[in-house]
Amino acid sequence: MSRDYRDDWTTGPRPTGSPGGRRYRRLLNRVLIVGAFIICMVILGAAVLGGMRLVEARSGDTTSTTLATGTVTVDIESGMGATQVGRLLQEKGVIESSAAFVDLVKARGSEEKLRPGIYTLSRGEQLIAVVEKLETGAGLPSQKLTIPEGLAISQTAAQLNKGDAVDGDEYQQLAGDPDAFDIPKVGNSTPRVRSLEGLLFPSTYYLLSDDGAEALIKAQLEAFAAKTADLPWENVSKLGVTAYQVVIVASLIEKEANIADERGKVAAVIYNRLKEDMTLGIDATVRYAVDKWTGPLTKSDLDVDSPYNTRINKGLPPAPICSPGVAALEAALKPADVDYLYYVLKDTDGNHFFTADYEEFLEAKAQAPEQ
Repeated sequence: MSRDYRDDWTTGPRPTGSPGGRRYRRLLNRVLIVGAFIICMVILGAAVLGGMRLVEARSGDTTSTTLATGTVTVDIESGMGATQVGRLLQEKGVIESSAAFVDLVKARGSEEKLRPGIYTLSRGEQLIAVVEKLETGAGLPSQKLTIPEGLAISQTAAQLNKGDAVDGDEYQQLAGDPDAFDIPKVGNSTPRVRSLEGLLFPSTYYLLSDDGAEALIKAQLEAFAAKTADLPWENVSKLGVTAYQVVIVASLIEKEANIADERGKVAAVIYNRLKEDMTLGIDATVRYAVDKWTGPLTKSDLDVDSPYNTRINKGLPPAPICSPGVAALEAALKPADVDYLYYVLKDTDGNHFFTADYEEFLEAKAQAPEQ
């Protein structure tokens, strides 16, 4: 009796031309496809598991026993991004990898949630715990001080004396002793200065409850170095001044220009007048000389015998007259390309009229609002 291949699924190869053989091939193809799918899923699962273990390794236990034990105080300043914070934490020995910190912050969507302040962090602490503390602001109790742009040291001291966080008189005294501090670089060089005027960066600072004037000054000097490092200092040579004189120009701009788009024009007037060997005639320098920041200037004020009186002395004053911010420093390094030699206040909102013509200046001056 002949074998019926259609009904026997237990024996070997089937005749290729029979209906049962075609059915066998279809079944075999399905088995191969399902097998390949299962293999792919196993490989994918292994990759996902490996990735999860890598994330856990980077976020859960990035700091290892190779780091020194103990705690460290870390000052996270306003405006610092995740990369800057990560580098600081790595430098302080809190974490091993700033890249791992940035990856975790981005994965959590916390780039805009990191809170400034002063934190006590443990060396060897899990990275995830560090990030959570920065997100919630779980640092040491600190005092917040905001130093506005454009204040002279004497003005900052007066403001500090209105509170109880830092002694303003001590602040002013210490700021007049630059040898007691590490002077930050201005451009590519460290200036020799008689005062820290202009180098005490205006910003918001978080100090420990027992910190005083010295701690604030150190923080301001460090902030100046950090905030000004990436400015276009290579422009100094074509401006005909030194890097430190750029800070002086910026301090004049900070006192003179209240409107953002006027900073570059004020800078141009200053440089143009220097090239023309004209006096700058900036009243803010006179106010600095007599330490009189409000009220009208008297004739005796305007005639004061001081190197800061730019009404009677040509050239720049010998030092800055206030602490300029980044915008004023940028304007001093990139003045507007205009031929203006004069400007005068034209309204009570702080807008100025600019011109290269002296007669136009006199006409505008006659219509200027009283200050």
